[in-house]
Amino acid sequence: MIELTAHGVAFLTNTRTVVLADLHLGKSAAFRAHGMPVPEGDCARDLGRLSQILNELDARECVIAGDFFHAPAGMTEEIIEAVENFITEAAMPIHFVLGNHDGRIGRMPHGLKWIKAHDLTDGIRIVHDPADAAGAGFHIAGHLHPVVKIRDGKRTSIRMPCFYFRNEVLVLPSFGSFTGGAVVHPQAGDRVFVAMREQVVEVPSELWKSSLT
Repeated sequence: MIELTAHGVAFLTNTRTVVLADLHLGKSAAFRAHGMPVPEGDCARDLGRLSQILNELDARECVIAGDFFHAPAGMTEEIIEAVENFITEAAMPIHFVLGNHDGRIGRMPHGLKWIKAHDLTDGIRIVHDPADAAGAGFHIAGHLHPVVKIRDGKRTSIRMPCFYFRNEVLVLPSFGSFTGGAVVHPQAGDRVFVAMREQVVEVPSELWKSSLT
């Protein structure tokens, strides 16, 4: 069973596996390296939030579905140390699926190894890009940073990070606090879920369809 949580992660209850995507650690540091005065703290905040989620859910395994890091310019000593501490303190298997941003990273924290995909014992495959979800079976992916646009008036709408389900592929919202989002355009048969008041609810198709007109 897959439980979608208000934390923006998927929780596989049978194996107590937490799956998330797109932290983009070091993004603010990369911006600062290029002269932009972006505040610090997003890396420590996101890793701390993830550690808390793993504890709250009593997780036994964690899978990062790509783009754990953002850019080589953001790989500071502080971030490398924070990641190494996170891996050690988590005290559980953590699988790092290679994302398109991760492929550019040079120096690697100790204890971190990339894999192209991760297969869970219940037949679910974790990939980064939904385009790589080839073959039969259920896939979980990231990469898109999905956001759904919902009309809340005649001329106004709201945009919310979402879990996006299409053709046996569940696309996760981006987990990082310093990441953007891209509006998805659901089609017939797709399903969209958003976090509201500490719980995840499905958005009726009538609401996201109205935002496309």
